[in-house]
Amino acid sequence: MRSSASVVLGSLVCALSLVACGPGDRGGGGVGGNTDGGGSGSGSGNGAGCSDASKLVYVVDMSNKFSQFNPMTKSFTDLGTLSCPTLLGGNPFSMGLDRNTIAWVLYDSGELFRVDVLNSLACTKTTWSSLSLLEFGMGFSTDTVGGTTDSLFVAGGLSVSSGTTSTLAKLDTSAFTSTNVGTVSGNPELTGNGNAELWGFFPDTSAPRIDKINKTSGSALTTYQLPTLAGMPMAWAFAFWGGDYWVFLMKDSETSTTVYQVDGSNGNIKGSTPTGSRVIVGAGVSTCAPVVIQ
Repeated sequence: MRSSASVVLGSLVCALSLVACGPGDRGGGGVGGNTDGGGSGSGSGNGAGCSDASKLVYVVDMSNKFSQFNPMTKSFTDLGTLSCPTLLGGNPFSMGLDRNTIAWVLYDSGELFRVDVLNSLACTKTTWSSLSLLEFGMGFSTDTVGGTTDSLFVAGGLSVSSGTTSTLAKLDTSAFTSTNVGTVSGNPELTGNGNAELWGFFPDTSAPRIDKINKTSGSALTTYQLPTLAGMPMAWAFAFWGGDYWVFLMKDSETSTTVYQVDGSNGNIKGSTPTGSRVIVGAGVSTCAPVVIQ
């Protein structure tokens, strides 16, 4: 997701291609091969009928590199490079993952693509088009606790720098229409889980936070303040896995993304992991992922 820094830094951000995931100006075993990252038996949740691959976290960086992230080992396995047929020369902006291991990748051009993770990252442009939702964060959440059906929630607008609130909506990935359900304060990246919850990471120069979001209004139900992550956000992504939150963040004083593990029970930061030269702009995790590690 590209951050509100795009307004402040303008052409400099564009020149450096600092695109971040979510609402912004805003050698391993292969796919599913490393079940330590969330395969069957790694935790509990609503994984009935889910493949091992669908229980993992996936990320995309500003150079279109698509990778699997293993929360257990905090390591990456590169799967390839996206070659989505964008007509407007856009860059990856945000990503969500459904229970069928299909990644839905938004580009900063406003184009939404369907990426088949298990089929050589085959990328197909969808018919999604919106003049009011061009840049947004996204995440799937089950419709009921422990359920096997889910909905894709998005939060955004014309750009992450266009206002202090974002529209919260459901995006239908069959009809490619959206239904507004409320507003949220800020410009979050979203993630959901098999407990029918929706959470948002809100980067900020002084008061970053994680909120549990009411899916019918956008109001905050629970808030975890993250003062350690304060600073001008340049690229960010967000995922829930194993009961914790995983924040992928690069600030303006940094040259690459750091992964922060945030305790799901109290919002404390449990650790951080550098990512080398990666600038991660999208993270996706399906509702098949474990909600607790046993």
